[in-house]
Amino acid sequence: MRFRPHAQDIVAGVMFIAFAALMLYLNFESHPIGTARRMGSGYMPMLAFGLLAALGLAILISGLFTGPEPVGRFAWRDMALILGATTVFGLAVERLGFVVSISLCILIASLAEKTWKPLRVLGLTLFLLALCWAVFIWYLDIRIRLFPWSF
Repeated sequence: MRFRPHAQDIVAGVMFIAFAALMLYLNFESHPIGTARRMGSGYMPMLAFGLLAALGLAILISGLFTGPEPVGRFAWRDMALILGATTVFGLAVERLGFVVSISLCILIASLAEKTWKPLRVLGLTLFLLALCWAVFIWYLDIRIRLFPWSF
C-alpha cells in the first residue's frame, strides 16, 4: 500500500472524529454512563458517538491510501437545506403532527438533490412515513399526534 492521500475522505474522517470527541466529552461531563447491566442516560449516546469515532477513524485511514483528489466546492446550499429540514421537523412536530412534519422535512431535504423528481420524493415520503410510524408510534409507543387535528 502506498501513501496517496484522498483529501475529501481525510477531511470527512477528521470531522467525524472531532464531532464524536466533542459529544463524548459533553456526554461524560453531564450524563452518568452506568454499566451494561444498569445503563445510565449517557450509555447509548456513548455507544453511538464511539461508533461514529470508529467510523471516522476507518474513513481517515482509508483516505490515506485511496488516491489524490482535491477537496471540492463545499455545498453550503445543500447543507442549509438539510439542516433547515431537521429544524422545521423539530419545530413543527408538536403543532402540525407527525405526518405533516415528516412530509415537510423530506420535501425540504429533497430540494438539496440535484436530480429532484416529484414521484421519487412522494414514494420516499410514503415509505419513510410508514417506517417512522412502525418504529416510533407502533413499536416504541411514543404518544404524538399524527395530524394537526388529532388528539
